[in-house]
Parts: sequence; C-alpha cells; structure tokens
Amino acid sequence: MVLRTFGWSFAVTALGLAYAAWQWGWEAFGIVLILSVLEISLSFDNAVVNAGILQKMNAFW
Repeated sequence: MVLRTFGWSFAVTALGLAYAAWQWGWEAFGIVLILSVLEISLSFDNAVVNAGILQKMNAFW
C-alpha cells in the first residue's frame, strides 16, 4: 500500500540522492539526505498545525 501510494516519490528521492552522490560525492549525498529529512519533518509539522487550525473553523472554509 505504501509503495503504491508513494512509489514515485521514493523513486525520485532515490534518484536525487544517487545523482548527488555521483555528481558531487558522498559529502553532498549526506547534505542532501539531511536536508531531505529536515524538509519532510517540517512539512509534517506544518500539516499538523494546519489541521488543528482547520478543525476550529466552520464548514464553509
């Protein structure tokens, strides 16, 4: 189920990480990996905050 839903996202992420390692080396791979994890965690945190705010709004919004 997870691969069916997020398969393309996983593939694009893996290709981006492989490209960074191939083009700029393992240090760039590590930097891209850390920035990717940071972006995912901040996006999830933002989604949780937005859901909490939307829960308090009326059905019109």
